[in-house]
Amino acid sequence: MFDKLFITVEVYEELSRSRILVKPLAKSLKKGSIEIMESSDFANLQEKYPELGVGELSVIASAGNKIAFIEDRKAEKIAEKEGLAVFNIPELLLVCKKKGLIDREEIRQIIEELKDKDRYYFKKEVEEILLR
Repeated sequence: MFDKLFITVEVYEELSRSRILVKPLAKSLKKGSIEIMESSDFANLQEKYPELGVGELSVIASAGNKIAFIEDRKAEKIAEKEGLAVFNIPELLLVCKKKGLIDREEIRQIIEELKDKDRYYFKKEVEEILLR
């Protein structure tokens, strides 16, 4: 689905704090399938959308004509409002599963961590598909 994923420094810092995500992140960085990029200035977006975090703001500001990956549903809607094409967590997990990058147990752990730490809940049907 993609050859290379670019993440902003702000997103990298957020992801690297996750025990579950840090290992696949490091592996992907080493293989070159993920590249860290400096973000574009997002001060104007921060004033416009103060409810968003720096990770989401940096992605929206930096995506340009690329597809933006955003986990927060509110930020996803704002990114679409700003004219970006958006890729979300369920879509990313499904692609990673199909490509053999993560297994069912890793997906289960990610789902639980998202529930516990971010209060991010998957629709029942989506979770069932991911855990098959």
